[in-house]
Amino acid sequence: MICYSHPEKELMYHLKNVKEIGLSVFEEKTLKSLNEFKYILETVLHYHDVGKATKFFQDYLSASIENRDCEHSKKLTSHALLSACVGAYKTYNSISSENNPSYWAILSFIAIRKHHGNLEELNNMLVISKNDWQNLEKQWQNLQCGVFKKEDVDFFDLKNIIEEFLWEKDTLTSSIESFFLLNFIFSVLIYADKTEVIIGKKNFTQIAENFYDIVDTYKIKKLIQNRNSEINEIREQAYNVCENEVAKYKDEKIFSINLPTGSGKTLTVFNAAFKLLKKEPYLKRIIYALPFTSIIDQTEKVFREILEVRGINPDKYLTVHHHLSEAKIEMDEGYIEGEKAQFLIENWDNPIILTTFWQLFYSIVTGKNSQLRKFHNIANSVIILDEVQSIPYKYWYLIKNVLQELSTFLNCKIIFLTATMPLIFENDEIISLVPSDIRETFFSKFSRYKIINELKDITINELLNIAINDIDENPEKSFLFVFNTISNSIKFYKLLKENLEDKTLIYLSSNILPVERKKRIEEIKKRSDGKIIVSTQVIEAGVDIDIDIVYRDFAPLDSIIQTAGRCNRNNRKEQGLVKLFKLTNDKGKHDFSYIYKGLPINATNKIFEKKTEINENNIFHIINEYYDEIKRNKSNNESNILLNALENLDYDTITSNFKLLDEPPSFSVFIEIDDKSKKLLKEFYNILKIEDVFDRKEAFLKIKSDFYQYILSVNLNNKTKSYFQDLQDIGGIKIVSSDLKESIYNDETGLVRELSIFI
Repeated sequence: MICYSHPEKELMYHLKNVKEIGLSVFEEKTLKSLNEFKYILETVLHYHDVGKATKFFQDYLSASIENRDCEHSKKLTSHALLSACVGAYKTYNSISSENNPSYWAILSFIAIRKHHGNLEELNNMLVISKNDWQNLEKQWQNLQCGVFKKEDVDFFDLKNIIEEFLWEKDTLTSSIESFFLLNFIFSVLIYADKTEVIIGKKNFTQIAENFYDIVDTYKIKKLIQNRNSEINEIREQAYNVCENEVAKYKDEKIFSINLPTGSGKTLTVFNAAFKLLKKEPYLKRIIYALPFTSIIDQTEKVFREILEVRGINPDKYLTVHHHLSEAKIEMDEGYIEGEKAQFLIENWDNPIILTTFWQLFYSIVTGKNSQLRKFHNIANSVIILDEVQSIPYKYWYLIKNVLQELSTFLNCKIIFLTATMPLIFENDEIISLVPSDIRETFFSKFSRYKIINELKDITINELLNIAINDIDENPEKSFLFVFNTISNSIKFYKLLKENLEDKTLIYLSSNILPVERKKRIEEIKKRSDGKIIVSTQVIEAGVDIDIDIVYRDFAPLDSIIQTAGRCNRNNRKEQGLVKLFKLTNDKGKHDFSYIYKGLPINATNKIFEKKTEINENNIFHIINEYYDEIKRNKSNNESNILLNALENLDYDTITSNFKLLDEPPSFSVFIEIDDKSKKLLKEFYNILKIEDVFDRKEAFLKIKSDFYQYILSVNLNNKTKSYFQDLQDIGGIKIVSSDLKESIYNDETGLVRELSIFI
């Protein structure tokens, strides 16, 4: 009898193809610690769906195709547990006693049992009840097709062996290695299983030898006109130093590039990554991760230009993956869109991946099926962590341990990239690609700005008077005012506008729709002198603008330095000024206290208790002092909870406790502001009328990237809930149509009515 795994797909062929895809994925990797368990992986792949060979599942499949109810219970039609028992039994009997067969059998059992869901707490994944065994026996008796030799296996022998080795679950706990082993097996299985069904077999793009010097080519062709400036001489030195340092190291895994803002870190790290790929043939991929989606566009633009200068199609080699990325990808000399494209993007098969910290770390510290599918593709990668200071200090110890294990287990190289290097690793645990003496020299050469801490506590009206006088005295200079809360940024913008009617002001924050935010950033870049910008922290990282005088509300030192990086960025003029102030409200409470608390703000206060001015050329020592203070006083409690959960395969605790971004509850609002948004909204209405859920998802993915350019995330509280409750809700998104737009969204300052603190 022919059995089917999916409609019109024979089970035997599905199992065969999944095994071939999974093994091809495994065999392309160079993983020192994994070579001995190829057979375990092969067994898992081959037996992952054997439970579909029962009469019960085949009847269920026929019923679902014919859109009718199935007569059998869900317990009998399910296939994962039976498949897990067979796969684990086969694994157990293939491993010699001295190699701990129980350990490998349990890993096989979990991977197969959970391959249609998420990984959970260990005991929940291993429990088999008396009722389960009764159903398994019925399923065994109703196996219909020869996906394996049933007659060679006695069901009660299988039951006894499984119950015996499941009692030995403690063999899995006590080290992170079991966590990574299970995640790797699970990742290859779910990747191969879903790829076989959705895409079929696929040839993967590899980095060719002529890639290794493409950054050199880009610099020669694109940057030669600026080569004589002092700042570009420093960038060139940094570029060459890092390339030379890369050549010195063989087995080292974790590196850092710590250079001042504006010193060409992006090109320097791209080049270092490509040189590592050239030096170590086992390295196959570059994964470039950034903390925020808002700063990815600029990095993507540089990546694309680097490839295009050499006549290379970026779409063939580069995958951009974050929650707003376009669901479109090149495949077989053409482009595909929608769900298939989204699936391929999420697989990370291309040799260059540009993504967020969220996507990367939630593919490592997770039990989620959809996120673990790409885990195996982290292997043999150069992982670049840009703006690494954005990682919360409460996770430093966790990230340190995870990256140390990961770099060895998956044979990766990791590069930390930042102007403000947090003390996640000790000096002897990380290799600096900019040696300390040279690094100090680089920092000392930059004196583009100085930070002045003289304004202390100040009201918004007092700040306004100071700002107006400063602008009047410096009419040719550009100004940037950075606030911690959107409410005060809007208030200050309006006050400034009332008093400077002859000036053009630009407002920028997350209160502005993404589509408009991009336009304003481009406008800021194009305008020369006399710019006046009012913003929030959204300006801090990745926004490549050049301002003469910056006013910054008090914040942690690394955040202040990020803002300062926009001041006299290209060293074109006299030294720029960054003026700190502590904005207070009517109750005398500091505005920064609504956003920042704890060690970082305390450490910053301690720094500025002793200093009223900091020149950029002293930042290197000051930032080390700042991070020393944090490291001395921080607690590892939250990291230890998660490390303990990793070691004990407690995926439930991992899921509930790992919060890379502490975001308040929010809801999405779509705002119809122009013809394009009107067209997108019409398409969205039509998409929601599509009955089939998969077709509906497919259609939405094609417009998702553009659609989200018109969406704001609004903090959920009693005021916002009350204010927005009467708006039309479609697909979980509140809709502000054009006739309501004027009362809800202001063209200059964004969302109207400050109902809470938006950050």
